[in-house]
Amino acid sequence: MFKFNACVRLVDGTETTQLLTIEEKVCPDNVRAVSVDAISKVPFDGECAVRIEIEPTEDIIEYMADYRDWVWWCKPFFGADLKDVPKETQALVIKKADGDFCVILPVVSENYKCVLQGNENGKLSAEIFSHYDSLCTCRGLAFVYAVGENPFQLIAACVKSALKILNNGTRHISEREYPEIFEYLGWCSWDSMEIRVNEEGMLEKCEEFKRKSIPVKWAIFDDMWAEVRDFYGREYPERDDMFKLMHGSALYHFEADPIRFPNGLKSTIAKINDYGIKAGVWHPVGGYWRGIDPEGRAYEILKEYLIQTHDGKLVPDWEKSKAFMYFDTLHSFYRKAGAEFVKIDSQSIMDRYYKGRAPIAKIAKDFHSGLEASAGGNFGNAVINCMGMASENMWSRSISPISRCSDDFQPENREWFSKHILQCAYNSYVQGQFYFCDWDMWWTDDGQAKKNSLMRAISGGPIYVSDKIGRSNADILKPLALSDGRILRCDKCCVPTADCLTVDATKSKKALKLQNTVGKYGVMALLNLDENNGEVNAEVSPSMIDGIYADEWAVFEHFSRTLKIVKHNEVFDISLKNADEYKLYIFAPLKDGFGAIGRIDKFISPKTIEYVCGKTIKLVEDGPYAYVDNYELHIAE
Repeated sequence: MFKFNACVRLVDGTETTQLLTIEEKVCPDNVRAVSVDAISKVPFDGECAVRIEIEPTEDIIEYMADYRDWVWWCKPFFGADLKDVPKETQALVIKKADGDFCVILPVVSENYKCVLQGNENGKLSAEIFSHYDSLCTCRGLAFVYAVGENPFQLIAACVKSALKILNNGTRHISEREYPEIFEYLGWCSWDSMEIRVNEEGMLEKCEEFKRKSIPVKWAIFDDMWAEVRDFYGREYPERDDMFKLMHGSALYHFEADPIRFPNGLKSTIAKINDYGIKAGVWHPVGGYWRGIDPEGRAYEILKEYLIQTHDGKLVPDWEKSKAFMYFDTLHSFYRKAGAEFVKIDSQSIMDRYYKGRAPIAKIAKDFHSGLEASAGGNFGNAVINCMGMASENMWSRSISPISRCSDDFQPENREWFSKHILQCAYNSYVQGQFYFCDWDMWWTDDGQAKKNSLMRAISGGPIYVSDKIGRSNADILKPLALSDGRILRCDKCCVPTADCLTVDATKSKKALKLQNTVGKYGVMALLNLDENNGEVNAEVSPSMIDGIYADEWAVFEHFSRTLKIVKHNEVFDISLKNADEYKLYIFAPLKDGFGAIGRIDKFISPKTIEYVCGKTIKLVEDGPYAYVDNYELHIAE
C-alpha cells in the first residue's frame, strides 16, 4: 500500500537520511506496524526528530483526517489530495479506488509522539517529535496501518495491535468499565449559573427536578464553584469579559467559595443528596485557568507538588508521585465532602505547562498515571475526562472510562449543531476505541432540543443537560430514560456508517447516517446537515450497521411509526427535505415473521425489552410498545 522514505533532523538543524532504520512488520489481523530506530551523538530536534514520507502505491478516492484543530479538541477534515491532510492529524481513514479502506494510526510511544500531515509533494508525512532537545535516541513504534473492507474492524485492530506493542498499561475500551453513576440522567451547573454557581441555585434546580418529576440522579458543580478571590468585586458586562476574568484568575482554595457556599461544599452536597441526587465536582488539571494563587490556602497545602510554568503559573508537577499527591489531596477532600465523581478539564495543556522539561510522551504518561491513581482510588474511576483530545492524553490514560469528544455545546445555534455533531461522531471513530464518548451537555428547551436528545440517545455515552433554572422540559427527557432516570444506553460508541466515513455531510447532498447497536438490534439516526439547508438523500440497509446480522429485519421508523420488512443486504432510499427533518430507525431481527420493537415512547426501544420468549414480550417497565407478527406492525398502547 505504501512506500516509505525517511530522514532525521538534529538539534543543530542538520538533516540526514543516515543514522536511521525503519522496520515494518505484520501483526495479527494483518495490521502493519512501522517502527524507527535512530541513534546520534548530537541530540535530535525536539520539534521533528524523524520525518517519514508515506507514498501510496494505490489510487485513493477520498479520506477523513481526524486532527487536532485546537489545543484541546479534534475534528474531521474531508479531502481527496493527501497534500491537504491537516497538521496534527491523529488518525487517517482512506477510501481506496478499489472500494477498500486504509486506516493509518500514529501513536504515542515511550518518549515520542507521531502525527500525520500532508506535504508539498502530494504525499503524506509522519512527523515524530518529543518537544525535548536532549534525546540522542529515537526508537519505537511510529504508526500502524491496515487495509480491508470494514473500517470499524480496521481501527479496532490497529488500536489493539499498537497497545500490545507499546505495552504501557493503556487499555482498549473493551477492557474499561462504564461507571454505574453515569447510567442515569445528569445535570451540570455551567449554563445555568456559569462562574457564579452557588448553593441556592443548586438547590433551586434540585427542587425544580422534584417538582417536574424529572429523574436526574447526578449533578456537577461546574466552573467555578471553589474559592477564586480574583472574582471578588469583579463584574463582566459581556460574556467575553467573563472568559477574560476566568482565564486571568487563579485558585485560592479548593474548598467551596465561602460567600456562595456559606456552610462549605460538604453541607451543600448533603442537601443535594436529600433530593436523591448524587454530586460530582469539576476541576481543571491546573487548579484554575491561571493555576494556583501563591497567596492562597491551596498553595500552602499543595506547594510541595507544584511547578512553575514558563509563563509563571503555579501548576501540578508532572512527575508521577508528585502528580498523584497533588490530585489525591484534592480528590480525597472532594470525596470526604460527599462527591462521588469528578469531571477533569483542560487535560491537553501538557505543551503549554511542561514543554521542554522532558519528552512530551513521558510527561503525559507520568502525569496521567498520578491522576488516574488518585481518581481511581477516590472515585472508583467515575471520571469524565474533558478538554483532553491530544494524542498524548488519549494514549496515556490507563483505565478511566469516559472522555469528552467535542468542543463545548452552543445552545440556540443551528450552524454550531452541525459542527458539534460532526466532531462527536467522527472523533468517536478514533477516541471510541479507548473511551466511552461524552457528547457534552445540552439544553432541553432550545430550538434543536429534540435533535440533541436523539443524538445523546444514540451516542452510547453519558446523558446530562445544563438547563437554566426553571427551564428544564421533562417531555424532552422522557424518551431517553426509564422512570427511575436510568438511561437507555446503546452498546458502543456511535459512529458514522462506512459509506459516510469519508464524506462531508455538509457539502455532499447526502444525509449523515449514525449507527449503534443494542444486543442483536441495530439503531440508525439520519440527519440533514447540508450547509444550504437543501434536500439530502440516503440509502439505508441493515448491512450498514456494524456488528449485527439477520436474514430478515423489521425496520421501524420511530417518529412516523412506520414499518419496512427487508433482507439483510436490501437497500431502500430516503430523503430529508431540510435540517428540521430527521429519522430514527430501529432494526429488529425477525424469526418466522415475528420480532419485538419495544417501547415506542423511547428512542432506544430495544433497551426497554427485558426478554422475549416465543411471542411473549416482557418489558423492563410498562408503556406503549410495538411488535411485528406475521410481518405486520402491531402497537399496544
